[in-house]
Parts: sequence; C-alpha cells; structure tokens
Amino acid sequence: MHRWAHFALVPFTIVILTAPALAQLVDLQPAPASQAAPSSLLSASSPADAKSKAEKEKEVIARHQAALTLLDLVLVGARNLSLPQNRIAVASEAFPLLWSRNEPQARSLVTQMVGDFAQAATRQQENPAPNARQMLLQQWQMVLRTIAQSDAELALSFMHATRTFVQIGNPEQEEAEERSLRLELAAQEAEHHPRNALRLAEKDLQTPGDLPQELINLLSQISAKDPEAGTQLLHEIVARVRGTSLPEDGNFNFALNLLNSQANSPANGAAPDDSLKTLADTVASAVLNSEFPATSLPMLQGSISAFEQFAPGRVQALNRKIEEYIHTLNPEQQMWNQVNEAQASGDPNQLVAVAEQSSEGVRSNLYQQVAWQFANNGDLQRARQIADKLPDPFQREQVLQQAIRQAASNAANQGEFAAARQLAQEITPDEDRATILAQFASSAAVAKQPALAQEMLEEAAGLLVNRAAGAPAFAAQLQVAQAFAHLQPARAVPLLERSAGQLEQVLTAAVAVDAFLPYQHSFEAGELVLNNSFLCTSLIRPYAEATAELANSDLPTARILADRLSLPEARLFAELLVARNALGDAPPAEARVVTGGRFLLSMRY
Repeated sequence: MHRWAHFALVPFTIVILTAPALAQLVDLQPAPASQAAPSSLLSASSPADAKSKAEKEKEVIARHQAALTLLDLVLVGARNLSLPQNRIAVASEAFPLLWSRNEPQARSLVTQMVGDFAQAATRQQENPAPNARQMLLQQWQMVLRTIAQSDAELALSFMHATRTFVQIGNPEQEEAEERSLRLELAAQEAEHHPRNALRLAEKDLQTPGDLPQELINLLSQISAKDPEAGTQLLHEIVARVRGTSLPEDGNFNFALNLLNSQANSPANGAAPDDSLKTLADTVASAVLNSEFPATSLPMLQGSISAFEQFAPGRVQALNRKIEEYIHTLNPEQQMWNQVNEAQASGDPNQLVAVAEQSSEGVRSNLYQQVAWQFANNGDLQRARQIADKLPDPFQREQVLQQAIRQAASNAANQGEFAAARQLAQEITPDEDRATILAQFASSAAVAKQPALAQEMLEEAAGLLVNRAAGAPAFAAQLQVAQAFAHLQPARAVPLLERSAGQLEQVLTAAVAVDAFLPYQHSFEAGELVLNNSFLCTSLIRPYAEATAELANSDLPTARILADRLSLPEARLFAELLVARNALGDAPPAEARVVTGGRFLLSMRY
C-alpha cells in the first residue's frame, strides 16, 4: 500500500508546522450537529482578525512557498507512477499552476505528456481493453482544453504532435471531432489574440463540406474582442454560404443560425451589416424557389424575426409559404407542428394549451415536458398542478422535488434565505437536503449573514449524523465539510476525518474485488486509475476537493488529511489539489458559491 512513501515526506520546516496540528487532529472528535459553535470560534476579535497586515502577508508568502514545495514533491512522485494515463492526469492538473509561475517547467510538462500519450497508445495496442482507446481520447481532449486556457497556440501544437496516439479507427468521426476541437481552441485564442483566431477561422472555411456550428461561436468571440476582425470574418462566412446550394449542401440550418445569432447580438443602434441583408435575401430566395424541399420549412418558423430585421420585404412571402405547407399536413402532423412551435417558444404555457388539445397518447408526454419546464423554472404552484396530471407516481415525485429545489434556489439567489431554508424542508432524501442547505449556507456567508449560514450548516451536519454509509451520504458529507471549511474550518476537520476513514475502507475493499467486477475497472496493473475511473471521479476527487478547501486557512491540516490516503497515486492527487488551493488557483467548484453570491443547483434526477 505504501509504495515509495518517501516521496510524500514534507520539508523539515513543514513538519515542524504540522506536528501540533497532527496532535490536535488525532484527538478531535466530530461535534454534535446541534451543538452551538464555541463563542471563541465566532468571535469578531479572534487572533486571526487581530493580526497585522504585515503578518498576514508573511503568512501568505509562507503558505505559497510551502505549496510550491509540495507541488514539486508531487511532480517528483508522479514520475514513479506506472500508468502513463496517471502521469498525464497529474501533469495536466499541475500545468496551469506552473504556467504563470514557471513557464519553462510548464512547457516541459507538455513535452512529457506527449511522450506519455505515446506510451499509453503502445500499451493499449499490446493489451487492448474495452473502451480504453475511447477513454484515452477523452483524456486527450481534456488536456487540450486545459493547455488552451493558457496558450491556444501551444494546445494546437500539442494536438498535432499527439493526434495519431488517440485514433479510434473512424476517420470521418475523428476529422469532425478534431475540427470541432480546432474551432474551440480558436475561440479561446480569440480571447487574447483575435487576429490569430481569425486566421484559424479562415483556414477552416477552406475545408469542403458543411460549415460547423462552432464557427458561429468563434465569430461571436472574435467580434467581441476585435470588431473589425469580426466583420471581416462575417463577410467571408457569408460569401462561403452564398457559394453553396443551401438545401442540397446542408448549410441551410447554419445560415438560419447565423442570422438568428446576429439578430440577437447587440448592435448598439447601428444599422445591420449589408452582408447579413444579402444572406437573408439569399436564404429567402432559396426558400421561395419552387424546388425547395418542403420538409425544411419547419426550421424557418423560428427564424422569422431575423428576417423581419434583415429582409423585411420577404417576410410576408415567407409566412405565406409556411402557411401553405402547414395546410398540406394531416391532423396528426399539424398537431406535432404546433408542439414544435410551442417547444421552440420556450413558454410552457403554450405547451399546456397544445397538450390539452392533443390526443391521449401524446398528452401524457407533453404534460411531462411541461411539468419539467415549470419545475426547472422554480414555478412550484404550476408544477404541482401539472404533476397531478401525470399517471406515473415516480415521475410526479421527481417533478415536485425538482420544482422545490429550484424554487428554494431561486429564493436563495435573491437573498431570501429564510424562505429558501423553509422550502428545503420538503427536499428528500436527507442527503439531498443537507447538500442544498450547505449550498445555501455558503451563499448566506457571501451575503454577510454568518449566523444564519452557521445555523444552516449545523442543521445540514445533523441530518447526516445517523445516515448509513454510502455514496449519497459520503457526497453530502463532503459538501457540508467544504462549506464549513470557509465559514468555520475547525468544524470541517471531523467531517473530513470521517470521510477519509470511509474512503480508506472502500479503497481497501476495491483493491481486492476490482478484478472480479464485470464492468470498467478502477485499477490497472495494481494502480488506481486517476482518469475517468469511478473511484477517482466519484470518491477520490470529491474528497481531495473538500480537503483542499482547508488549504488557505490551515495548510498543515489539509496536508495531513490528504496524506490519510494510503494509495500513493490517490495521495499524490489529493496533495496536488491542496497545493493548488493554497496557491489560490482553485476553480469554482460545482454547486458552490459563484460570482455575485449565486450558486449552481446540483440536480439529482
């Protein structure tokens, strides 16, 4: 279990800092959730608050230095991992941390990953396993996106150097996916170098065949950063579209989406670009041609507002042709056309009206769609009304639970935490209620309501005290610990200690039974797979993320908790995330406070 454990040792200075925390951690027991927090922990005149600005700055410098030392140790330890996919997983997480601090070392990680992808491809050829090539392709795509966030040009070079290592045997699919990735990288390049992104877009326009929808997003990104370059690209795209036969070449849908995107984009009162008027006129001419396929007309219905802006003289004729087409449909086809229109409108009330007039076989399906729309909008009253019409009791319960969650989240996002907390009382099971209360508590803390946040967190922790061990309770426990890590770090520690013990039990059992399981394995060659395995995705990473939340307030304790994982590869991964947070580079986690105090709602169903 403790392979090459010496790589997990910390420098002498960190050990000195850690020893007192270790003694405290060993003696610490989970406090009852109902117990009030000690006044010393909530006091506004705590020692931490009394520290001078200079002392705090020294602490930050020391923490960053310790985190960089830890990061170096992790990278050294990663060289001992036997699986190239695991070395890639560690390197790709470390890359953005190093890019702004040590660019040459970050670039060396990219070179290292090129070699690791080559080795992974060779291993898979020698010992093919189901879905292994597809998983390597997914990891490759993730690494590309990670590199592109720092340097899109470097990501393109990495793509060209490694593309042959992740081929899955379907050239047409591979080319489409690679083209989509190139445009995605170009959109990221547009953030800093819009002219470079323009050149990449122009190169893509030379590719024969249908135009990809990603070009529209790229156009938007370039226009936002460099309007002149955006106008140039728009003219080139329009010229390319006009050079095709819209119905036959499959670019009709692209042309409509382009017009819709430009109609919805802010023009600051400026007149529409002449190229858009020309494109709208070209599309209208194609539609009004007697040989235009009638089956493509339904796509036009949702774009009439764009023609009103860019080709108002054509709108009447277009509407007439759509109406003529609708009259040729039989009653069932007309009903589905009404359904499509109602769905495109985004207004659930229109779907209700259509559902009430539809046949019995269709009505139930439409009511289900409407109920989910009301639920996702947080309209609890209408969701209840429509849910009562659903014949399946399980579906009714799903809809109502989602409506309650969204209504509570809407209230919290508006700062109405008391109402949100009251609505949360209807959420089941307890693990889900604890999770959403932890989210509300984090949002309340951002809104400068620490007392209420503390109450909600204690309530959430209390819900989990007697819950049977399992994945839902484990996930909820970590959510509560993460929230405590920001509000009252000492209360997060016992929850994380309990999680570490549970995780160690699971990993010990998994080592023994993994080879006997029929589905995708979490271990390969005796090593835990860090990329896309169930154990890492569902258990290791959430624990590491929660532990890392302590890094800014108590790096030694966070380090101890990360080292509770006995598997070296899991421990390295947890230490890496601790170092990341201590350096202040942690990305916003799902279902946590985001900009403006708002949070993301995690959906169970």
